Order: sequence, then C-alpha cells, then structure tokens
Amino acid sequence: MQIFFWVSITILATASFVYLTMPILAKLPIIQTTTTAVSLPTNSKLLLFLFSGLLIFGSIGIYAYIGAPSTFQAKQTPLIDEKIQRIIAEIETHLTDNPEDADGWQVVAPTYLSLNQPQKAFAAFANAIKFGNSNGSNWLGLGKADLQINRGVFGDMSAVAFGKAHEKMPDNVEAMFYYASMLQNMGDTAQAKTEVEEFIAVHNLDAEQVAPLNNILTSIMQQEAN
Repeated sequence: MQIFFWVSITILATASFVYLTMPILAKLPIIQTTTTAVSLPTNSKLLLFLFSGLLIFGSIGIYAYIGAPSTFQAKQTPLIDEKIQRIIAEIETHLTDNPEDADGWQVVAPTYLSLNQPQKAFAAFANAIKFGNSNGSNWLGLGKADLQINRGVFGDMSAVAFGKAHEKMPDNVEAMFYYASMLQNMGDTAQAKTEVEEFIAVHNLDAEQVAPLNNILTSIMQQEAN
C-alpha cells in the first residue's frame, strides 16, 4: 500500500511538472491564434519553471510529512488483551451452564460496555437485574447500553433505566446526570432543571463533579431563551 501511494503521488506530480513546463522545454508558444503566436517573456518562463519544480518537490514533501495511506485501510477491531479475553470466555462458559447467575452477568456486563458491545452489555445488565441484582449500577449500565444501541436517542427503555438508577442511587452524580439528561431530552426541562438544582444544593461537589450538571442547566437556559 505504501509503495502504491508513493508511486501514484510521484507520477501525478511529475505529470503536472511536464504539462506546465512542456511549452518552455519544447520552445512552443503558450497561446496560439489563427494569425499570431504569443510567447511568455523570459522572466515569466523562469517563474513558471520554478513554480513547476516547487509543485513536484512540494507535493512529494507534503505527502512524506502528512501522508497517511493507512487511512484507506479497513478499520480493524481493537485488540483485546489475551488475559481479558480468557476471563471473558471463562465467564461466558460459566453463564452458559448457569444462566441465572446474577453475579456472573453483573461482572461481565460492564466489560461488554467498555468494549463497545452494547447489545451484549444490554442483555447482560438485563439478566443481572432479572435474576436478582436490581441495583442502581446495573440499571445505570442498562440505560447507557440502550443509549449506545439507539445512537444517543433517549427512549422508553432508557427512561425507565435512568429513572431506576437515580431512584436507587440518589446521591450518585453520574446517575443524576443521565436522569436529568433523559428528562431534558424527552421534553421535561422544568423537572430536569429542578432536579439538578436541588441535587447541587444538597451535595458538596467539587468542580469536576458539578461541571456536567452545570452544562445541563446551561443547555436548559439556552432552550428557554430560544
């Protein structure tokens, strides 16, 4: 692939050079009419020759500096550490034999989410909840997986999931963020604003924690202004 791109850029640059300088090298007029032939002045010819040389060497130089033929290659799946692969495989084998093991589903679900496998993550979080671990973390994970599956669009499932997560973890900043974001995106901006303001008022949050919540408030104010 690298050789192909180097050959291509060299041929194109050389062709441009030859095309622009051919009238000079062959001593041909640049513009012809039926009665006259107009030639470039000597200084103009020199400038054209220098420009053409700059074109060929500049093109190759720029390509050498910023060229990235690898961007045309097919996107590859990120490699997963062999140890993690082995652990996941062991848990999946265990869950095949013990499909009602809520703890097993709870362990593997966040891993699926971090590996950008939202469908598997959603199923795992759902099974963890179904078989006994109906805690805030699993409801939050279920909502985040659903959000990824639907490309950032909040729906009925994410509304239930984030509502449950906030209910079970009322002091959790991330649960509050997703719950308020869900309310805002589903049109209930007044409740979203109230929930966030009350949450900030009763929790001692540092600047990093409060920043995403303030972003929600700012977004709501912009909506109201429009």
